[in-house]
Amino acid sequence: MRRRRGQRVIVIVLMVVTLLMAALSCALALQMYRRTDPSLIGKWRMRLDLTDAARVRANAWLRNAELGGRVDAGDSLPQLTVWCELKLESDGTWTRTLDAGSLSYAETEARGALAAALNELLRLRVEEAGRPALTEKEAESRIRDVLGMTTEDYLSQYGPALLPDEGELRREYEGRGTYRIEGPSIRFDEKASARYLADDALLVIRAAEGTEVYERAK
Repeated sequence: MRRRRGQRVIVIVLMVVTLLMAALSCALALQMYRRTDPSLIGKWRMRLDLTDAARVRANAWLRNAELGGRVDAGDSLPQLTVWCELKLESDGTWTRTLDAGSLSYAETEARGALAAALNELLRLRVEEAGRPALTEKEAESRIRDVLGMTTEDYLSQYGPALLPDEGELRREYEGRGTYRIEGPSIRFDEKASARYLADDALLVIRAAEGTEVYERAK
């Protein structure tokens, strides 16, 4: 009798242990393959730096003019930032859009830098011709007399495209779909998974094609 009773106890203990192990395995599986991570939910912003792209295009345009190689539009060019906004929902969906306002502002800033470079080029030509040097204001006034408009207005109508095409940028960065968390990785739609780190301020996504750094949007 004692032996049978002992065997029953062992069987019961084994069953309890098996159930506990199964529950633990399920919990771990849910943790490793959960739909979302609470720290991800909300809006994030990534900076796209288009400064170098604008500088290359502006200088290429200046090189077509006499003495244009001696002027660098980058000297007047501020950092050109376009914001890319990523929204992660608690239901496992995501959307990403370009901020049109920051793109328009970057275009205006780039055009202003090229206008300043064109102004400098005119003053350089005047000096090379042995004539009295012009101030920036005098150079702008002369350009306006010749063109019938300000330098920036002229560049707006007839100047080069200083930033990548808006349509191309939107095709590259915008989209929507679903995502899921797989342990330390995040998978957007059915693409390859990427490692991620997130806290209250930053979200870093590291994929094979590169690393994206987002700030928490207010």
